[in-house]
Amino acid sequence: MKPKPNALERLIDEACIAIGEVGLAGLTIGIVAERAGVSTALVHYHFDTKARLLVASATRIAERRAGRRTEALASGTGLAALDALWSAVASGVEDGLERAWLELVMWARADDDVAAALSAPRAAARDAMVQRLPSLVRELGATPHANSEEVAASLDAVLDGLALALLGRQEPGVVRTAYDAFWLTLIAAAPTRRR
Repeated sequence: MKPKPNALERLIDEACIAIGEVGLAGLTIGIVAERAGVSTALVHYHFDTKARLLVASATRIAERRAGRRTEALASGTGLAALDALWSAVASGVEDGLERAWLELVMWARADDDVAAALSAPRAAARDAMVQRLPSLVRELGATPHANSEEVAASLDAVLDGLALALLGRQEPGVVRTAYDAFWLTLIAAAPTRRR
């Protein structure tokens, strides 16, 4: 049986879920307290301001998102890794993680503390992509030809764009086709390996 999370962890988790469901504009201390089944006084005890709760939530959301994407890329070889990465994005849209992430990225433009909370997990996920991309491209039958850092930055932007399209209620099959087209273009531009 899984141990019950302590109040602090539960508050952060509920704030993360709320951001994914109602967005930052709808996030209040009262909503978090109600969702966690505690008083607003307990929320204020752990987080003296909404801003501190937001930073803790931003850190958790960024770490979860980075972890999902990193695990997906490491979960298999070739097409299995691509499918796992797609699944990580699609499940993040379904459970609100991607919406929460995109809202926080926009919020971070005006909030240095949120920007700092997103920074380390974002960099860790990007580093994992940079490390994984050369072998992944080889597994797909091509020779890496571009700077892995540039490809990782492009992949990160494409994944965010695909998540945004899914959040905008675009047909999932069409969005998946765009994801596949990105990879096909990347592979087609690379020299093929001789077998």
